[in-house]
Amino acid sequence: MATKKNNPSTVKAKAAAKPAAAKKPATKKMTAQVVKASAKALKAQAKPVKAPRKSANENADLDVMFDLAAETFRVMSAPMRLKIINCLCTEEKNVGQLLDEIDTTQPNMSQHLNTLFKAKILGRRREGVQIYYRIINERVVTLCRAVCTQIAIDSDIAHA
Repeated sequence: MATKKNNPSTVKAKAAAKPAAAKKPATKKMTAQVVKASAKALKAQAKPVKAPRKSANENADLDVMFDLAAETFRVMSAPMRLKIINCLCTEEKNVGQLLDEIDTTQPNMSQHLNTLFKAKILGRRREGVQIYYRIINERVVTLCRAVCTQIAIDSDIAHA
């Protein structure tokens, strides 16, 4: 039996044939990359320009602001507290005067007044046995008026 030696030109031809076969999948891969790049370019054109990233200090300031806003909304989320704020918009009043205007019990009124006081929305002063409450945070009054007025307008409710 004779062994057949590989001719150097045959080996080169086989080696040259392999890369040609390998180029077909590479061409498909390149086409897929071009399609993906085109899709990304189209998405980039459709998206609005993003604002530059904020620094850590700016983010921390925003977090504090949102926490304070959420706390203010939490305190103002009770209708009774909104009624109290409404009653105190024009002048300070004692608990008895507030109870004459708002239908609730004295313990319930005191609890809501204390919540508003702790939240630094109301201030209080003692005169003999009476405690008088007043608004000390005018931004809360402005916010209440804006929200209540808009709700009244949207729902055709008479507002002050």
